[in-house]
Amino acid sequence: MAQQMKRKKTSLETTDDGNEDEDTQHPQIYAKNSLDRFGDDLYEVLLSYLSLEDRFRCECVSKQFQRTVFGSVVDITLSDELMQRLLNAKRSDVQLLATIAIKCPKIQCIDCRGIDYGYEELIPEVLNTFRDNCRHLREIYCDLTSKSAQTMPSLGPLVTRIGGINCYTDSEAITHCHRLSQLRIKSFHDITDYILNTLFGNNLHKLVLRSHSDRFNDRLSAFVAQNQSLQCLALKSSYFYTSVSVNEMCGQLSRLTQLRELTLGLVFREMDDQMYATLNQSLRTIGVNCKQLKRLSLQLNSSTKPVLQLSLDSLGVYRHLKRLHITAYAAIDDLLLDPLRHCKRLTHLELDLFQMKPNVLKDMHIKCPRLQYLFIGNFFNITRECLSYISRLPALQTLVIQCKGINGLSDNDFSDLLSRTITSATLVVMSAAQDEGSDGDSGGLLGPVLGPLGIPPINLPPVSLSLRKRRSNIN
Repeated sequence: MAQQMKRKKTSLETTDDGNEDEDTQHPQIYAKNSLDRFGDDLYEVLLSYLSLEDRFRCECVSKQFQRTVFGSVVDITLSDELMQRLLNAKRSDVQLLATIAIKCPKIQCIDCRGIDYGYEELIPEVLNTFRDNCRHLREIYCDLTSKSAQTMPSLGPLVTRIGGINCYTDSEAITHCHRLSQLRIKSFHDITDYILNTLFGNNLHKLVLRSHSDRFNDRLSAFVAQNQSLQCLALKSSYFYTSVSVNEMCGQLSRLTQLRELTLGLVFREMDDQMYATLNQSLRTIGVNCKQLKRLSLQLNSSTKPVLQLSLDSLGVYRHLKRLHITAYAAIDDLLLDPLRHCKRLTHLELDLFQMKPNVLKDMHIKCPRLQYLFIGNFFNITRECLSYISRLPALQTLVIQCKGINGLSDNDFSDLLSRTITSATLVVMSAAQDEGSDGDSGGLLGPVLGPLGIPPINLPPVSLSLRKRRSNIN
């Protein structure tokens, strides 16, 4: 009998037992192979594609919708916009939160980093309400504010990601977050305990640091010592005045041997030969010690007018690299990408370089035969020669080019680019405004203008060109 019961599903059915004062609900058991059971499972899958707001709207459609519409909700993202749309005059804030928590008891993860100043005072109530009603709650993503810091003694063990710290005086609350794995801060000032002269935050997996300078290198050293298991590090803007400080910072980063992803935004006050040599040697040291690094992003800038003498020789030691992004105001020669021949696993390459010329891409198909995604920004002028080099890439799936001019190219030139590729593709052209504010997936106002089978004429925008090449589902 016990085995037979495991193969059945229980649903609630309201029946009239003759008592006029109240209705009673009796459990109705569906066999595993019954159409009712199949219908519930099917509805739950279909309704899982709806947003939380749409689920509330569809709840009144039928009793079957009521049983299944919230069954697949295991994570929820709360923001000011969502709270404002869900609230109405008939419900108080407390009633709304309790309703969501009761209807979605299977929630495992709550992301309330989108709740800003508009509903910040609700954060303690939000977290406590979901904790009390959702027995499966395992993770909370939030920002550390004066309000949310009040809940950390009780909810800290559930917090795994912090998207920002509004005031460093609240950073002590991090000590209650024993499972914290991801942290985003403005600078090390946000997590410094100035009484004990220590840092909050241990054993992190990811850190995003918006601003860093050489005067905080000692804090960086302490952070590295406390977070040897760090897998992802993003230093958005790091300001340096001497080659010694650059060497010191990169030396600390090379101690993070578990790194998989590294973003370095370096701003130099002045570049000279010594700084060039130090930078290349520092990048080489990181590559030698961080052997598990798979994603690297370099953003190099100088506050002085002379153009950087960019060299990628140090990238020859990054043999496990799969994704590379380079942004630099630098002088480009034809051999710039030659060291990439050592990066045999490279599949994604993004180049945003000043005055880049087509010859840089001449032997790309030999150096990076596995390249699937190529982005070229600030291209001075796209030519037939450039398209010819790109068409040789055997595994390319997505191509995005931003250029300042199109030198006598016609629709047929782009059609020829696609005809040489192994897999069928789609070409999408976007206007300059779209290119800045959209990810280009939908094609925007111009829409997809090249299909995998028919290739109609296209109108090229005068400022920027975006090419996207996708695999076709048609054999």
